[in-house]
Amino acid sequence: MIPVYLCDGDGCGWAIDEDVRLTRAALERTGLVRFVKEPDEARVIHACWWEPLMRLPFERVRGRHVVCHMVGEPARCLAEPPFQAAMARVTHWIAQSAQAFEQLAWLAPSAGFGLSRIPYAVDVAEFASGPEADAGDPLAAALRERIPCGAYVVASFHRDTAAAGLGAAGGSKPSAKLIKGPDVLVEILARARELGAPVFALLAGPRRHWIREALRRREVPFAFVGELRAGDDLDVNVLPRRRIGTLYRAAHAHVCTSRSEGGPRAILEAAAAGLSQLSTPVGLAPDVLRPECVFRDAIEAAEKLARDARDGWLRRLAPVHAQSVRVEHTVDANVPRFAELYQGLGVSGPAARAPRAARPAGARERPRRVCLWNHFTPPPWGGGNQFMLALRGAMERAGVEVTVNGEDHERRPATAHILNSVQFEVDRFRAVVQPGGARVVHRIDGPISVLRGTPDSLEQDRLCFALNARYATATVIQSRHTLRFLTDMGFEPVRPALITNAPDPANFFPAAAPARPEHGEPLRIIASAWSPSPGKGAAIYQWLDEHLDPSRFRFTFVGNCPAVLRHARVVPPRPSRELGELLREHHVYLTASRNDPCSNALIEALCCGLPALYLDSGGHAEIVGAGGLPFTRPSEIPAALERLRDHLAVYRRLIQRPGIDAIARAYLDLALGEAPYRE
Repeated sequence: MIPVYLCDGDGCGWAIDEDVRLTRAALERTGLVRFVKEPDEARVIHACWWEPLMRLPFERVRGRHVVCHMVGEPARCLAEPPFQAAMARVTHWIAQSAQAFEQLAWLAPSAGFGLSRIPYAVDVAEFASGPEADAGDPLAAALRERIPCGAYVVASFHRDTAAAGLGAAGGSKPSAKLIKGPDVLVEILARARELGAPVFALLAGPRRHWIREALRRREVPFAFVGELRAGDDLDVNVLPRRRIGTLYRAAHAHVCTSRSEGGPRAILEAAAAGLSQLSTPVGLAPDVLRPECVFRDAIEAAEKLARDARDGWLRRLAPVHAQSVRVEHTVDANVPRFAELYQGLGVSGPAARAPRAARPAGARERPRRVCLWNHFTPPPWGGGNQFMLALRGAMERAGVEVTVNGEDHERRPATAHILNSVQFEVDRFRAVVQPGGARVVHRIDGPISVLRGTPDSLEQDRLCFALNARYATATVIQSRHTLRFLTDMGFEPVRPALITNAPDPANFFPAAAPARPEHGEPLRIIASAWSPSPGKGAAIYQWLDEHLDPSRFRFTFVGNCPAVLRHARVVPPRPSRELGELLREHHVYLTASRNDPCSNALIEALCCGLPALYLDSGGHAEIVGAGGLPFTRPSEIPAALERLRDHLAVYRRLIQRPGIDAIARAYLDLALGEAPYRE
C-alpha cells in the first residue's frame, strides 16, 4: 500500500471540497493506497488544488511524488504567481479536461512533470433523481410559488462578484468577476427575452451581488435562493448538494458563460439533471456537450436559448450529455484511472525535474530598478515597440526606476532586465548581463518564422531560443497561440508565464459617447497595420475594397498596405494619439492578419471601444472574446458586419481587456517578486 497524504480542500464546501471528497473515494477503491495524517509519513502528496499544496513547507514535500489536479485553464493560470511556483513543485499533473491535457502537454517537456488525464467526477445520483425526489421538500414548494407559471427557467449557480468589492458591510459597489462571464449571461438572457422567450433566471450560491443588480437594470426577472446580504455572503450562501439538485430540477436550462474554466462542475451537474445546456468553449464543455451546444457569440446563444424555449431543440440532446457523464465522469469511472497512475508511481522514485532557472540571490533587498531592452522608436512603429513604450510608462507610474538598453549600467546596475524578443542590441546585452547575475524576463512573440516565413526569420527564432535558454529567469508568452507554436517547434521556454499586451491608456480609450450608425448611415469600418507584410491581410482588404456595398459600409485603412485600395479611405501611418482619435470615429474594427500572436493593433481598437471582426487565426479569438465575431473567408464578412451593426451596443459592452497597469504588475511580479520563485 502506498502511503498518501491527501491535502485539504478550501473549506468552503464548494467545488474544491467536493473534488477532495470524490478523489478520496476513488483512491480508496483502488486498493493501492492508505491515507496518512502527516506529509512526513507519505510517499505521495496528493492535492486537488495547488494552493493547499503550496501551504506545506518545501521540506515536507522534498523527495516525494507530488500529484496535483489542474484546477482552472493551465494557460490562464500561468499568469498567477502561486501557480508558477506550483509548476516547480508538482511532479505529476492530473488534467481534468481535454483542453487542460493539451495545454499541460505544451509545458511538460520544459517543466519535466508527468501527466495523466482523469476527468472531473460528479455524484450523479444527487442530481439525476426524478421529481419524486422533491416530494414534500419545502424548497421545491417555495420554488413553485416563486417561479411564474409558463416561465422558461435558466439555472445559474456560479459566483459572479469579485470578493474584493464585498466589504463586511457591503459599503463598496460590487464588481463583476469577469472570468465567469456574468456580463455575457446578462446579455444572453436580455436578448432572449427580446426574442419573446419567457426567460426567468434562477440564482443561488454566494457572491451573486453583481448579477442581481445587472438583471434588475435589464428588467430580466429572477429569483435568488439564499440570504440577501450587502457584504460578503460566503459563510451563509454555500448550499448543500442536495439543495442544488432540487434547484436544477426546477430549471429548464443551464448556460455557462465563463471566459476561462477548468470545469465547470455545473456542466456535469446540469447534464446529470437532464437540462438543456449552452456553454462557451471552456474547460470540459467540449468534452461533454454536443458541438451545437457550444458558442462563442452571445447573440447566437440568445437565439438558441429562445428556440429551446419554443420547441425544446436543445433538450433533445440532454440524454446524450447525461450518458456521457454516467460513463466518463463518475467515481467508478475514475477508479481504474487512478489505479493506473498510482501503479506507475509505485514502481518509480519521484519524477526527475528539469533544472530550474538560476534565481539571483538577494533580489528582495535590491532596488526596484528595471532595465528594458528594445529598439525604442517614436510611433508610428510596430506593435512590439508600442507595447514596450506603454510598459515603460506604466512601470514609471508604479514608482519603478526604469533604464533602457543598459544605460548607466556601471554606476547603477539593474535588479532585473526585460527583453523584447530579439528586438534589441544583443551584443550590448551580452556584454552587460552575466547569466544568473540578475533576473531576466524574456518577452517572446511570434514565432517570428511563422509570421514571416523567411530564412532570416528562422535564424531570429533560433537566436531568441538561445538567449532564452542561457539568460532567462522567466519567459512571457503573449497568447496560447504562441505557446502552442513554440512547443510545436521544440522550443522549451524557461518558466513560461502567459501575459497579454495592453496599450497606453492616454491614447487608446473609449469615447464618452461612442459613435453609432444612424438610420441609413453606412457602418464605418477601420483596419490598421504598420507592417506591409502580406500576412497582415492585404488580400482580404483588397477584396473588401472591391465587394463591400458603399451604401451599407465605409472602409478606412490606416498604415502601410501593399495592395491598391481604390474605394477605401487610405490614411498613412499616424502617431498613437491621432490613431486613437481615428479609431473612435469608427464603429467596427476589422483585422485580417494571419498567425498574428497578439495583435497590438487589435488591442488598441478594442480599448477604444470598437467591437472587432477578425480572421479566425492566431491569437485573435482569445483577445476579442465576446467582443466581436470571427470569419474564415472573405465572403462571410458582409453578413457578419450586418450582425455587428444590429447588435453593436451588445458587442461593445462585452469588450473586456486588462489595462497596462495590471500588465505591468504582472511583469514586475516576475522581475522583482518572490512568489513565482517559491520552492
